[in-house]
Amino acid sequence: MAGLYDFPDYYAVAFSYRDLAREVDVFEDCIRRFSHVPVSRVLEICCGHAPHLEELLGRGYRYVGIDRSAAMLERAEAKARAYGGDAEFVRADLADFAIGAPADFAFVALASLYVTDTCGLESHFDAMANALRPGGLYLLEWCVDFDPMVDVVDSWEVERGGVRVKASYWSRSVNRIEQVYEDTLHLDVDDRGKQLTIEDRSPRRRIFPQEFLAFVRDRTRFEFVGWWNDWDLDQPVTGEHGVDRPIVAIRRR
Repeated sequence: MAGLYDFPDYYAVAFSYRDLAREVDVFEDCIRRFSHVPVSRVLEICCGHAPHLEELLGRGYRYVGIDRSAAMLERAEAKARAYGGDAEFVRADLADFAIGAPADFAFVALASLYVTDTCGLESHFDAMANALRPGGLYLLEWCVDFDPMVDVVDSWEVERGGVRVKASYWSRSVNRIEQVYEDTLHLDVDDRGKQLTIEDRSPRRRIFPQEFLAFVRDRTRFEFVGWWNDWDLDQPVTGEHGVDRPIVAIRRR
């Protein structure tokens, strides 16, 4: 069985159902409403193959991506060269990284805040405070667990350019006290007749809503802005209903 992050093209197909233009529209709406600084430099945490890259560059932003996968970063760099925009990439862990000039806006997508303990979470936000300009926003997708997915399987199928990917995701509890779960993403690939199975199992410390609020309150360099359902700033999460692809915004003090 092959490692997931060594195959960025298949990973890209699996998540190609996303409306990236709409997501960047939400970034810009969030910036208009809540940012205290103008935005020209955007930082993506765990950028992978940088799916938002072309949309952001096309709108005139400068892009910085951080990831620890060499294969993913190689694909992202190739995209940036082909497009010709202002982009830079850093191979680093999200709990221990540094960039040159601070970003004006940052985001992490698809629940990719993969830290395994509270120390890692604290280290990540310390690094973020240094990487983000005061007044700038940090937007996190699906990183706060309003409805923890435990013993639930989500599956979908996508075809692009003759490549068909059947994807499955599930999560299981590893340590309920430490709130550590193992997330599994499994891909069955049919690349024009070539069959391949790809899988990744990653431990992740879950973050629950009231815990997240308390965590941010205790960190003097950030403040809570809000949380919303399904990438829609007109749908605040209120707690009465389930959520799908929630986003959370905090601001650097």
